[in-house]
Amino acid sequence: MKLSEYLNWLDSNQFDYYRDTVEYADVSQEGFEHKGNVRLPSLDFIKKITTQPRADGKDLENVYTYGRHPLLDTWADKTFPELRYKQTYVQLQKPGDKVDPHIDTLHGQIKSWVQHEPHLADMEHSMKDPNPKLKARRYFIGVEDQVDGQNFTINDVQWKWKQGDVISLNVWRGVHHTKNNSNRDRYIIKVTGLES
Repeated sequence: MKLSEYLNWLDSNQFDYYRDTVEYADVSQEGFEHKGNVRLPSLDFIKKITTQPRADGKDLENVYTYGRHPLLDTWADKTFPELRYKQTYVQLQKPGDKVDPHIDTLHGQIKSWVQHEPHLADMEHSMKDPNPKLKARRYFIGVEDQVDGQNFTINDVQWKWKQGDVISLNVWRGVHHTKNNSNRDRYIIKVTGLES
């Protein structure tokens, strides 16, 4: 399947995101790689911009709150220069919120990449057979130290983080899910782009 066909398949909404993507997981692979620790924008700024509720429109139990801002984009450009066409969000998971197991499709990001580089549309790629030349990267960055009850599991391994810790998700094979069983809000920055 070409990348353009992959996007058409995603556009068709003929699959259940949380049910159908998990079949492509490979828990024998590492789900994530530690990338180090970075300096973050201020917590006050992060909290101030994180105001948009998100739900997929089908399963209203899988929710979080997100935020974007040009200053956050500038921070990501300086911090992760190896990525191009970056999309940077803050995700807030409130106590009691969860996101069920899934593998990311990068639907919106890939659409943007194809607009920037139209030749990518002819690249062979699917969830079943991801193309290693499509060097998609998704980084998760802990905004505050993790507290008991804040769970982020990738390929059956719990990510334990401190403020500023960065991991790179195994995008095409890393099944992940989250739940905030603590009594504190959990903020994560998510940066997605193509590796140069």
